Amino acid sequence: MSQQHITNESAIFSLWLNWAVAVGALAIPEFVSLFVPKIWIPLITLGVMFMLILYRHTGGKFNASSCDLIQVICIRTLGISAVIMLIIAVIYARGYISAFYSEDVINTDIPFLSILIEGPVATAICIWHMMIGHSANVCRRCVIRYGTASERGFLGKIFQQESQYQLRFLLVLSALFTVGCWIYYWLFYINVNLNRFDRFAFNWIPTIFFILSIIYLGMRYFSLWGYYYNHIELNPRKRATTTTLRYIILCGDSVLLDRMDDFHDIPDANKYDTPAEIHFPSRERVDKKEALRVFLDMANIDTDDFSMRFMYKSTDVSGMSNVFHYICCVESKDIIDSTALHGKWFSLSQLQRLLYNHDLAPLMAAEIHRLYTVTMAWKTYDSEGRRLYKIKNYHPSFRLGGICEWDVDFDSPTWLDVARFNEDKPFFRLRRFLRSRAMQKG
Repeated sequence: MSQQHITNESAIFSLWLNWAVAVGALAIPEFVSLFVPKIWIPLITLGVMFMLILYRHTGGKFNASSCDLIQVICIRTLGISAVIMLIIAVIYARGYISAFYSEDVINTDIPFLSILIEGPVATAICIWHMMIGHSANVCRRCVIRYGTASERGFLGKIFQQESQYQLRFLLVLSALFTVGCWIYYWLFYINVNLNRFDRFAFNWIPTIFFILSIIYLGMRYFSLWGYYYNHIELNPRKRATTTTLRYIILCGDSVLLDRMDDFHDIPDANKYDTPAEIHFPSRERVDKKEALRVFLDMANIDTDDFSMRFMYKSTDVSGMSNVFHYICCVESKDIIDSTALHGKWFSLSQLQRLLYNHDLAPLMAAEIHRLYTVTMAWKTYDSEGRRLYKIKNYHPSFRLGGICEWDVDFDSPTWLDVARFNEDKPFFRLRRFLRSRAMQKG
């Protein structure tokens, strides 16, 4: 079996492995609390957090065949929880707690119960990530490096779907722990010692449920792998890999689109997409000369009537199929009428409505998003993220006219990063300094 095939199948199990490692890290402080004095739990929690960070950047290195969202959430949960525990421990050690509670109800041997802190923190972080969605830094970095879910093929969509499933699952677990443990704390817990029932409620139940969640998701992803393995249209073992050439056809600020309504039983088929797309056996690269020849054969158009430029290349998670995206700028809309291409011209405002109503094919939406993001970043900032215009939060108008002559590389991740990290973002200079220091150390 080739390494590429192994990568395809292991990519699905990486979802389970990331959950097992991350959630297992959350369970460690709860389990260790059974045997270690409470005063040591904050340091142990910090140690587990650093181990998880080390795993993420070495053994579980960020790559296209993995999703790091759940790990980032658990790292933040452990870090914030450890800081809160340390603050509480210092308050007890310094005697400040007596300002809030009388001496007869204070037990310095049990300054905190870790699940009562970790549960609410995990719940709050999960809710925050659900609110911001794919705007989270870890998601945006993934898009910058490897493209959107639709650009990364079937497994890319699986990662997007399952990352949100894991997020909701962790939210439910942490919310149940928060509500259940706090109810037990207020109604049944006596702050004298930890009896057998207390340890079961505060330590064993969270640990057991974390372990059960690992088993459950293992079964889920084994079933998902079986589905993937046995379907010929999804498994690269059983189908030929392909290279796709796609052309975004522009005339001034208008885009040529056609509704793909010939395949009603295929998801996302009844949407607007470019009418210029062709598939052929997989190859590593397609240069501009080859792309031009293919377009001429497809459209039967005179080379003097349009110009072409390479936009970017995207590859699916398996690394076995790829897409080359090109931009074609025609001088007149009438030129298309005499070609084999069919479609309708859409203005920028109409294109925006199609995007808002989810009427664009996912891959077309990803192309427009990249085109807009790179264009606006290039027009507004330099390659270091500094403003070209000395007006804070000023953005030039978005236009497509002349795009085939622009001196900007749509395939470079630089401008996608600039769109995320620039002078109009808070603490730009401090964050740039920290990033430069991190790159020097790396």
